[in-house]
Amino acid sequence: MASFVEFLRGDPSHLDGRLTAIVRFSGDVPEGSQAHSMVRGGLLCVQGNYRDQRTMADFFRAELGLTMEKGIEEIIEQAQHTSGLEGALDPDAVRERLKSMGRSEFLPIPAKIVGFDSLDEALQSEGDAVLLGTFDDIQFANMAVNAFPMLYQSRYREQERREMRQGIELWLERIEEAPSQETSPTGIPTLETFEGDIEEHLLKDLIPGMFYAPGETPEAHAAELRFRAFMAPCIVPGDVDAMIELVPAIRRGDMAALHRLELLVRKAAALQREDFRALERIRQELGEQI
Repeated sequence: MASFVEFLRGDPSHLDGRLTAIVRFSGDVPEGSQAHSMVRGGLLCVQGNYRDQRTMADFFRAELGLTMEKGIEEIIEQAQHTSGLEGALDPDAVRERLKSMGRSEFLPIPAKIVGFDSLDEALQSEGDAVLLGTFDDIQFANMAVNAFPMLYQSRYREQERREMRQGIELWLERIEEAPSQETSPTGIPTLETFEGDIEEHLLKDLIPGMFYAPGETPEAHAAELRFRAFMAPCIVPGDVDAMIELVPAIRRGDMAALHRLELLVRKAAALQREDFRALERIRQELGEQI
């Protein structure tokens, strides 16, 4: 039996949030009618963009009054300089705010009719493309392209909320486990407490998480959080920010940016080892004043 709907592009298990829903129309419609203007190239198509809703950054800003970048850094710093989360935030309160989001909200279902002369042209659009089948009656074709975006958006919103919860839980776990500087560092390993090859750990374990996670997603924020938590003891905080700022260029394949990141990693490791001879060579390569 053929699939009820067919994803021509995209992954139904991980929705993109941008939808082109397509039906093939095989019937006739009167010339000059409203329905006639909706069908083009034997296709009736609608598009919706459901990405511009509540992101993890929006949650931090609206619910906690924090920016994503500074908020995480400041709370980690507070947690590390106290006995934990006292004076930073209450994780249970954060979870409750997230849980209560949307309890009384009905989300809009925006979708607009679009015209394409062929299926190939329709597939040039960004995001998921879904074929809803062939119809020979315009009212049922129209019903299909109006109904499917509602189902798609409900699945996408649930996926988005689940990913946000996972990202915030990761964030809270890092904060809760942040070692106090008043006690022995028995929590998550940091640049100061890591036993092993610091460069290898950064380049193979921590930094790739920022490369491969799509920008502005819970996964990307969680990867940045893990990196910042590890690098918290770095005596040159500007280098940590510089490494993160290089990530978008490296995602685009900028090899010069990758080389500079590797130098900054080597510099952090040399500082931690107090290997001043190596540090001098690295700073020269970076073009820093010595």
